[in-house]
Amino acid sequence: MSDFLQKIQPIDLLGERVYRQLRSYLWSGNVRWGETLRESVLASRLGVSRTPVREALTRLASEGFLENRGRSFAVPRLTENDIEEIYHLRVLLETDAVGMAAQEVKRRPSSIKRVQEAIEHARQAAGEGDDEGFISANLEFRSAWLALVSNRRLVAAVELYAGLVRSLQILSLADRKRQVLVLDAMEKICADLKSGDAEKASQTMLDYLAIARIAMLQSLPAALQNQVS
Repeated sequence: MSDFLQKIQPIDLLGERVYRQLRSYLWSGNVRWGETLRESVLASRLGVSRTPVREALTRLASEGFLENRGRSFAVPRLTENDIEEIYHLRVLLETDAVGMAAQEVKRRPSSIKRVQEAIEHARQAAGEGDDEGFISANLEFRSAWLALVSNRRLVAAVELYAGLVRSLQILSLADRKRQVLVLDAMEKICADLKSGDAEKASQTMLDYLAIARIAMLQSLPAALQNQVS
């Protein structure tokens, strides 16, 4: 049995790397809604065979990041109803997750450091008018507080539904006025985490997600305008 596991491990690791790279590509904001992804083109760019690419695309389709169109895959077009459903789930998941993170900081106060560093990066980027830097810092902030959540399945679910609106998030975070609101929310969440108050952290996250939901809905027309017809 051990010999068998050793033989398939490299293939399995390759498949996971391909999946993560393609998922990051979809989250980058450079892929238009309705755009068809070609296995052969992606395989050539990644320097791998088509098999791990096909498997990764199938997995991404099962998670809602892509639509399966027979022999091809395309980036789905989100509707207002999609956004409402996604944010309903994000509220259920993230308010619980951030409460768990607050409890962890209460046990280990020094664990808040990465969250604070991410906010400092966001503050610096906003001050310099660096939109890409702010978007990166916002993602760093999410990763930092999620790292404090011990329930890995919950973390995976949070990342999944946040990822489904990633392209819209990138559009919204490029707005300087919205960056001010987001940074303020990040600082409040950090303060609640630092205090170890799980209930307050959950309420602050709820308030933040309400702001984020409106931002996604407002960004929808721009995304639809840029879609592949």
